[in-house]
Amino acid sequence: MEDLLQFLYLMPVGVVKFCADGAVEMMNPVAAGLLLSMESAGTLQDLYLELSPIAPDLHLRIEKFTAPAGNIIDQQWLRARAGGRDLVLSLTVNKIKDNVYMAVLTDVTKLAEQEEKLYVDRQKFFAIFDHLRDYAIYTITMDGLIEEWNQSVQRFGGWVSADIQGRSMSLFFPQDDPDRPSIELLLAEAARIGSAETEGWRVKRDGSRLWANSVITALPDAAGKVRGFVVVSRDITERKQLEDEMKHQATVDPLTGAYNRRQGDIFLAVEFNRRTRYGRPFAVLIMDIDHFKAVNDRFGHPAGDSMLCAVVQTCRNNLRPTDLVVRWGGEEFLVILPETDTDAAMVAAERLRAAVEANEATLPGGVNLHVTVSIGVALPSSDSSSELLSRSDVALYSAKTGGRNRVILAP
Repeated sequence: MEDLLQFLYLMPVGVVKFCADGAVEMMNPVAAGLLLSMESAGTLQDLYLELSPIAPDLHLRIEKFTAPAGNIIDQQWLRARAGGRDLVLSLTVNKIKDNVYMAVLTDVTKLAEQEEKLYVDRQKFFAIFDHLRDYAIYTITMDGLIEEWNQSVQRFGGWVSADIQGRSMSLFFPQDDPDRPSIELLLAEAARIGSAETEGWRVKRDGSRLWANSVITALPDAAGKVRGFVVVSRDITERKQLEDEMKHQATVDPLTGAYNRRQGDIFLAVEFNRRTRYGRPFAVLIMDIDHFKAVNDRFGHPAGDSMLCAVVQTCRNNLRPTDLVVRWGGEEFLVILPETDTDAAMVAAERLRAAVEANEATLPGGVNLHVTVSIGVALPSSDSSSELLSRSDVALYSAKTGGRNRVILAP
């Protein structure tokens, strides 16, 4: 008996001996740990009470069992909460003899998670085949060579069997795409965890491109060793175009094509972060069109709109591709100059001022009008964007009150 008790205490599963009324007579440490981890009574004296949150009918099932001995519950999964996480227990209950019962509790949380993942993967699989015409499906070897395919591969990209059989799936990925994924790494990931997913440009047979989502799933043999993969790809070009358009609308001023103020705040935060982490300099210009109200009053708002667009185009023609033009409000623009010190910022600002003055804005009705801008220049002296913008505003005000059509550096 002593050896048996020692064995029960060392078992990797929870074992509880209890009476018909639920009173616990013996419990090994594993069972105690499982029950104490649950959001239950925590007394460990009454098994029915301990399991009432997840098995409220346990006592009724035992009462209904009239045989002298036998199995009452066989590996029933019960879901509980333990320390803020989900816990899944397997419960087995046997009647040993009159008024002597044995319960076995096993933590099967990881197994439940694995089965849930398998279920989700299975549902994905059936969903794909329910809409087969929208997908290209083909199998590949461990080296990524294409073996079998369905006819949707031809609908997907115009490919025919002679084009792809025995060739690497890298055939579908543009060679000049800087975001082109590594086929070797994708296959290694799929072999390691069961599947890998990638989204990006794919090449059609005629050389044109489409945007696709591809899922690579490992195909294990009966022994569980991966012997190949199945690839499921879907053309989502229309969705990508819609997402890009929505992103464009959310970040760009619809009139001028400059970035909007919300996006400007994001750019400022990025530059401040680069300055803090890497010590990289940047500068901002606040630029205001001189006598803009007079133009609107004299020629009308369409003329003012044309002038705003002309100024933005002049900025683009005279700034680096990395510089950012933001419509800050009305006729005021914020220009963010990454990797720019004071001298370079003043040179860029003066170049912009001169370029705007030299260009003629063609207004509706064929009227040509010279415009000028006043510019305030500032570099950050702290980690506050509001402080930076305030100083650039002060510099702009000095440029306006000092005669306009000039550049002033904030102190």
